[in-house]
Formats: sequence, structure tokens, C-alpha cells
Amino acid sequence: MKGQHKAINELLLFGIGALITLSLAGTVASFVTSLQKQAQTEQYYIMSNLVSMATTKAYLCGKSADCSITVEIPKKLSDARYTISLSKNYINVRNFRSDGGITRKLSNFEDILTNGLATSSAGYFVLHSTEDSVIISR
Repeated sequence: MKGQHKAINELLLFGIGALITLSLAGTVASFVTSLQKQAQTEQYYIMSNLVSMATTKAYLCGKSADCSITVEIPKKLSDARYTISLSKNYINVRNFRSDGGITRKLSNFEDILTNGLATSSAGYFVLHSTEDSVIISR
């Protein structure tokens, strides 16, 4: 009987240690996932600002002549591919696989016609501008 109580004691200590380790690992994993989602959203906002500035530049350039602007972009944001689309004065930056992403209004110009889609896999996109429209392409 003396040996059994030591074995049970060791098993209980091992079980409690494993439980503490697994709960800490779960807490850290959920914290990392939350931070990664927040960082991805911030990166999408930064990308939409880049697209907004490039669209404004292309639009102003297109007022005097047909204009094309090439903008380099990262192939991944937070280890995920993404798409950029322009449609009816809105900029959409979306995760390629999931439904996550953002939509922002292109508020600088109300009379500008925008459309097109670009994916991050190319590493760049091209804005073609005429007198009254801006088209995004890869």
C-alpha cells in the first residue's frame, strides 16, 4: 500500500501540470490569434490608404492626359493573400480565402468612376486613368 500512494501522487501531479500547461498554451494561442486579426485589419487600412492616394494621383494625372501608375504592393498581409477592388467610389481590401477585410469610401472625388480588381500575388497593380474614370488592373 505504501508504494501505491506514491504512484497515485505522482500521477496527480503530472495531470495537474499537464492541465496547467494546456490552459496556458490555449490562452497564449487565443491572444496571438486576436493580435494577428487586429494587425491584419490595420494592414488592410494602410493598404486602402495607399490605394486611395494612388487613385487620387491617377485621377489628377488623368485630367490632363491618359495616365497609368504602377504601384508595388506586398504579396501577403499577415501571411495571407488579399484582393484590392475599386467599385463605385469604394475601395475593398479583402482576404483572398476568408471573408475578412474592409470597405472604405473614396471620399476625395464624387464624380470619379472607379472599377477593377487586382490580387496581391502579382506584387503590384496598375491604375489607368482617363478624364473621368480610374481602372485598377494587375
